[in-house]
Amino acid sequence: MDLRRLEAFCKVYECKSFSKAGRELFLSQPTISAHISTLEEELDVQLFDRLGRSILPTQAGDVLYRNAKNIYDLIGKAHSEINLLRDKVVGDLDIGGSTIPSHYLLPGILYEYCKKYPDVRVHLSVGDTSEILSRIRCGELIAGVVGATSEAPNIDFVPIMRDELVIVAPPVLVKNYEGIVDIQQLAELPWVMREEGSGTRKALEAGLSEIGTSIRDLNVTVWVESTQAVVQCVKAGLGISVTSRLAAQSLIDSGELVHISGLPLNLERSFYLAHLSGRDFFPAVCYFIEHIKNSTFSF
Repeated sequence: MDLRRLEAFCKVYECKSFSKAGRELFLSQPTISAHISTLEEELDVQLFDRLGRSILPTQAGDVLYRNAKNIYDLIGKAHSEINLLRDKVVGDLDIGGSTIPSHYLLPGILYEYCKKYPDVRVHLSVGDTSEILSRIRCGELIAGVVGATSEAPNIDFVPIMRDELVIVAPPVLVKNYEGIVDIQQLAELPWVMREEGSGTRKALEAGLSEIGTSIRDLNVTVWVESTQAVVQCVKAGLGISVTSRLAAQSLIDSGELVHISGLPLNLERSFYLAHLSGRDFFPAVCYFIEHIKNSTFSF
């Protein structure tokens, strides 16, 4: 149903005159009449009784007007809320984060952001890097913080923090080793591995590739889908793994995990703020992006 015809109908209903409705809408009377006739044909019902020089709405006309007013009230409300969004930092902020940013990086950033902009309602979705980027591409999420980039040409990636990945092991597994000095020794140990799509795994794959090896050369015995699962599996003695220092440092400090260091393996990566290129953002999103870029985590 065309909103212009509906507007003409409402004005005729209120003015009880085709000519008065035309003057108020700056339309000719024939145009107003054509709009009403088209509506009546579309609905297959008469909307007005023409009584000489006057008109009265039919019962169908009363029903249409009542519902049309509801439609215009909703449109007016939407306009008001949109104007409010443009003028104030309010509304919903639908963002995503891969596992490590969601658990160890974003909570502190969001705390400061929400303290500064208390009228914003934040919705944080957690998934692996590939899942978060997929949801950004299809418009479900307005932005996300992830541990790897992709080849998607329509997504902008802004580096916001460096992250050191560390190789961790349970003490019981490495107590018989005086020192692990090469990749071959490392490959022979049982491994706990993140799933494909994880930014941590992509960083490990890149590091292994630099020294001419790959995940296929590792003795992977357990596959898991989260950082927490990696840490707990390693802690339980199931194998060694690679994870963010953010997730492992407290357990390394307590002696529950052993940090295997000194190997020629580059495991540094970055966290990125990702969002669609050229997308129009309301203030709540603009200030969130600016807040991350200017936070103490930025570099």
